[in-house]
Amino acid sequence: MTGNFSKKYGQVFLNDKNLAAREVRALGLKPSDSVLEIGPGNGILTDLILSEPVKLTAIEPDHRFYENLSIRYSEEIRSGKFKIIKESFLDTEPSYYNHIIGNIPYNLSSPILFRLLNFDFDSAILMVQKEFAIRLVAMSGTKDYSRLTVNASVRSDIKILFKVTRKVFSPVPNVDSAVISIKKKQFDIDIESFDKFLAKIFSMRRKKLSTILNYNGPFSENRPGDLDVNQLIIVYSHL
Repeated sequence: MTGNFSKKYGQVFLNDKNLAAREVRALGLKPSDSVLEIGPGNGILTDLILSEPVKLTAIEPDHRFYENLSIRYSEEIRSGKFKIIKESFLDTEPSYYNHIIGNIPYNLSSPILFRLLNFDFDSAILMVQKEFAIRLVAMSGTKDYSRLTVNASVRSDIKILFKVTRKVFSPVPNVDSAVISIKKKQFDIDIESFDKFLAKIFSMRRKKLSTILNYNGPFSENRPGDLDVNQLIIVYSHL
């Protein structure tokens, strides 16, 4: 199925099967693994995953692609190897999968990432807008370091695996992409409260913490963007 792309879902689709295969290899699939695919669209990743001895669940909100994949992989659905659910990933109830993968819409990158972090999984591979990926792995003291960086880093280890030119998509978007790997990590912090703290300090990132928070503890004379994740947790814990 090609053409008739939906602006509602922010749809652009990867055409390069070699890049798709590279994404799937990055998952490190093993026999009998369970895999969740976010937004399979035309099925370029789906086809590769179903060639492996694993079970795949796909979440697809667009009825056109849902129906197309349901017909194309009807045998795999009957055998129990493949399950496709028509809904938005943002509405999907979190559960456990060995692996999660998806070439996700640029306009939903942040909500999808943080929804994904509510799931339990061994590894995840996402293709996202390149600038978004750079913000996720930015170092403190740089212009790309932000509340997003810190929030993601508290809950996960993220790496950029490789960058992808816009030329391998249809329709061709205005930006390049990057494939990232995500591994969850343990944390001992109230995420909602910590996010409110981050929202406050990063809204005034040019000011010192002593001014923003009326605070004189560790790192009080630093600006929010100059502190790494562990240092910001120390400040939070002293409030």
